[in-house]
Amino acid sequence: MTDLATLVPAVALQQLTLEEQVYLREIFDRFDGYPKLEQVWQLMDEQWVALGCDPEHMDDRVARFYRHPVWMLNGLFIEQHLLSMENRVAFTYWVVAHRPTRVADFGGGFGGLARLIGQALPDAQIEVVEPYPHAAAIAISEDAPNVRFVPKLTGDYDLLIATDVFEHVPDPLGLALETAEHLRVDGQYLIANCFQPVILCHLPQLFYFNMGWDSAMRALGLVPGDRVEYARAYRRLEKLDVAEARKVGDFARRLYPWFQYLPGHGKLIGEVLLGAFFGLRKS
Repeated sequence: MTDLATLVPAVALQQLTLEEQVYLREIFDRFDGYPKLEQVWQLMDEQWVALGCDPEHMDDRVARFYRHPVWMLNGLFIEQHLLSMENRVAFTYWVVAHRPTRVADFGGGFGGLARLIGQALPDAQIEVVEPYPHAAAIAISEDAPNVRFVPKLTGDYDLLIATDVFEHVPDPLGLALETAEHLRVDGQYLIANCFQPVILCHLPQLFYFNMGWDSAMRALGLVPGDRVEYARAYRRLEKLDVAEARKVGDFARRLYPWFQYLPGHGKLIGEVLLGAFFGLRKS
């Protein structure tokens, strides 16, 4: 039987419920330690199926899925997964280069990225936006005094971050607008999406955004800029127009069946067609 103290930081272990400890021990016994990334995805899919989740109905079954201990496991897993941490270090370097004074990581999970940014920018205010943060996440972050968990965005920020968020929600354009309204004009929004069938909770009705996201963001008023690992930065314009973004998104949805089987889901071709059709400028 696995000794959890050898795999879970003591400050986090103290915050786990008995049910969560039992779950982690079962997983660590099953995989002889932390599972690999693909195995974490497998565990998520198992719970999605077990709970009978339906991507077309974001009801209590889905809410229970996102409360399942597999997400607590995911938070702990990221903290020791080499590629995940390399990505977060790259994001941190990019954020530091912009010298923001107020940053929000929307849906920031266990706060690993926020802690890295907080350590690199000790005079900045870093917020992890999570309505129901895990007690272990809060405990792990106690040694980062300029990092705090908050239930929602408030006021204006110099820089927003959303990694692996929009592919999980039924109205990503509405959420992009809602969050971008808290970004100051010319502020930067670092977004990483995966509109692909990697795991079951990536909503399939949104996969067309794999070829239309940048165009929709440009129409919304977020100009695509730097690529940072698997993320991209967007600069906020003064006017935000979700109606125009929805027009672009609807056109991408209609185009997608014609391109989904091409390499990269026809992303480049689709973006060119969308840009030409809607007259979207490249700057």
